[in-house]
Amino acid sequence: MAVPRALLMFMRLGALLQVVVGIGMWTGHLYSLVGVHQIIGVLFVLALWSIAVIALVQRRSVGLATFAIAWGVLVAGLGFSQQAILPGDFHWIIRVLHLVIGLASMPIAERLAPGHVRAAPVAA
Repeated sequence: MAVPRALLMFMRLGALLQVVVGIGMWTGHLYSLVGVHQIIGVLFVLALWSIAVIALVQRRSVGLATFAIAWGVLVAGLGFSQQAILPGDFHWIIRVLHLVIGLASMPIAERLAPGHVRAAPVAA
């Protein structure tokens, strides 16, 4: 159980770094860190996939784990191809989409990691 939790902690830190560097690139200041951003992104997706595979092996949340693997493909695919998608004045749409899709990985990983506790239903 310690490995998925450690991977999840890495993903949390990675998400924070990605957002900070991403905003820096959006503002035109941190283009020198594009390679770092890509490396962290690849490690981020690998961590998501690792958590998903561990869940599959343990036969926990099989549907969500399978979805997480497909979601990682989407995150990586968009990340590596985003510069070529919708260039020009409307490229900001792709940037926002990349941000949203990347951040959406976090609740998926959080739900897959062992120790996730679902909130109790609220009684009316």
